[in-house]
Amino acid sequence: MDLLEFATEMFEEYRSRLYTYLDGLTTEELNWRLDSSANSIAFIVWHTARVEDRWFQVFCQGKADLWIEDGWFDKLGMDKNQPIAKYKPKELEDFPILTMGELKSYFEVVRAGTQKFLVNISTDELGKAPGRSPFPESSSASAFAKFTIQRMFRQLIQEEMQHLGQVGILRGLQRGLDK
Repeated sequence: MDLLEFATEMFEEYRSRLYTYLDGLTTEELNWRLDSSANSIAFIVWHTARVEDRWFQVFCQGKADLWIEDGWFDKLGMDKNQPIAKYKPKELEDFPILTMGELKSYFEVVRAGTQKFLVNISTDELGKAPGRSPFPESSSASAFAKFTIQRMFRQLIQEEMQHLGQVGILRGLQRGLDK
């Protein structure tokens, strides 16, 4: 199995498990937070889709992210420059209430862009560093700009799996095991 096959399978595995965790959740459960400094499932799913959008559109291809290009910020009632991370409790409190349909719609558009990229990139291109950061506003921008595309896969897959675990925990806290 080569890296592209592995990445493609990992992204599909993530989607499958994520949708299992999301299955049957109400809007209230999606947006529930354990306390004022905790993220909701909706926030985590949105954040993860935004990160994937930036990695594949901005970093890999040098294009505008789908968030801006397709107007997803407007569709989800957010600001064009909505921060992706490092929210303070008051900012989390003010984060919009998102529905399952909204979350899945944005996620699916991002994932379709990811799949299109994966089908069209050659293995020779994986070792190249595009030389740009997907998060120019971040203190890690210069480090990200040095990543190769194959290094980006490691970063993104690890992040998605970490957040998948968080979604599972938040679901379990609300519904108990296997419910």
